[in-house]
Amino acid sequence: MFETMLNFVLGDHLGGKVFDPPLDAGGYGRLLSRDRKPYRTKDGFVCTMIYNDRQWRNFCTAVGWPDLVSTDPRFASHATRTIHIDAVLGMLAQEFLTRTSAEWMALLEAADLPVTPVHTLETILDDPHLVATGFFEAEEHPTEGRITRMAVPVKFSATPTGKRAPSPRLGADSAAILAEAGFAEVEIAALIASGAVRAAS
Repeated sequence: MFETMLNFVLGDHLGGKVFDPPLDAGGYGRLLSRDRKPYRTKDGFVCTMIYNDRQWRNFCTAVGWPDLVSTDPRFASHATRTIHIDAVLGMLAQEFLTRTSAEWMALLEAADLPVTPVHTLETILDDPHLVATGFFEAEEHPTEGRITRMAVPVKFSATPTGKRAPSPRLGADSAAILAEAGFAEVEIAALIASGAVRAAS
């Protein structure tokens, strides 16, 4: 797991350190900027990525900055925005404070920009995408009553994930597992009677 995450993260951050001798100290400025994080709004947070030139033009038009890209050299291109990334993201952070999350969602979606709300444990249950896909499933547990569980998050064309059984009570499968492992019924009974194995009540 450690090596997998390093492979994923260091692809951005090694930079000039891949050379011998190193060309620089490494670290990708766009990712290390202090404002590279979800944007606080009037009433919450949203995540968005305004990245390429088209997206910047769309954003500037949407928020009433139609001349920013042409008049401020820091915003002129991807390269100049990268050089001035702290100023760019800092300016965005201040702008996002001027509207609610719902207002930003509507504005950015209309401008064809990627955006998603930052959910709480309460709001995630009502996320429109998760509701549409049936990600949260309600079921009647045989002993615990009505519960909510998450669906299997992947879909396979030729191998359906199928319907899962409710989580068993502690000890519910003890006898079956011991039998599968080769224990005789009398041995299983003795293990249960001694308390060494928990059996379903």
